[in-house]
Amino acid sequence: MEYSVLHAPVFSVLQVRMNQGETVVAQPNSMLSMTSGLQLTAAVGRKGARSAWLSGAKSLLGGESMFTAEFLAKRDAQVLTLAPSVQGDILCIDLKEQSGMYLTRGSFLASMGECHLQIKYGGVKGVMSKKGLFLLHASGSGTVFCETYGAIIEKELSDGETFLLDNRYAVAFSDSIQYQLVKATESVRDSILSGEGLINRYTGPGKVFYQTRAKAPVNILNYLFSSAF
Repeated sequence: MEYSVLHAPVFSVLQVRMNQGETVVAQPNSMLSMTSGLQLTAAVGRKGARSAWLSGAKSLLGGESMFTAEFLAKRDAQVLTLAPSVQGDILCIDLKEQSGMYLTRGSFLASMGECHLQIKYGGVKGVMSKKGLFLLHASGSGTVFCETYGAIIEKELSDGETFLLDNRYAVAFSDSIQYQLVKATESVRDSILSGEGLINRYTGPGKVFYQTRAKAPVNILNYLFSSAF
């Protein structure tokens, strides 16, 4: 398979060229166009999971869809085009160069090749940092694609180096990185009234990918919750 990101960085789409027998797994409702030699099927949960329905339920708790769309090429020279749900760039992560990556809630767009996608328990800190009760872990030798809102920034952290990031902007980070939920300032009042609330502290080694925009809260209650957490 070969892929390319077109119309970046604002109106990005992912185009994949596939030969017979090759498969792309994607988020539902992300298909923009496809050629007639592609077969589309829906699956519950993540491929390879022991229990498809349990995997699907965990995906919901992690901010992903319970289902996935699988595109299988029935013959050579097929083209699949996927469109993110937001305006921004598409992050392409070659897993061969990584020990494994955690994807934040709602960022998964698609995967191809030997990708192992597994829902892992994130604990209370996962909920409070808006990562969800479960995190999506990607490993293997394939490629995983993330949708982002705005542009993508990559931050490489050396061993023991720390980096603070607003929760809403995180897209993906290496599984070698440790993260903690901390106050933005020493004062709880200043943290809340400044709109920063709680933020993530990442400690290397590894990579952190983050986006330059975040969706605005739709009402005052969401704003207050977003500020606090």
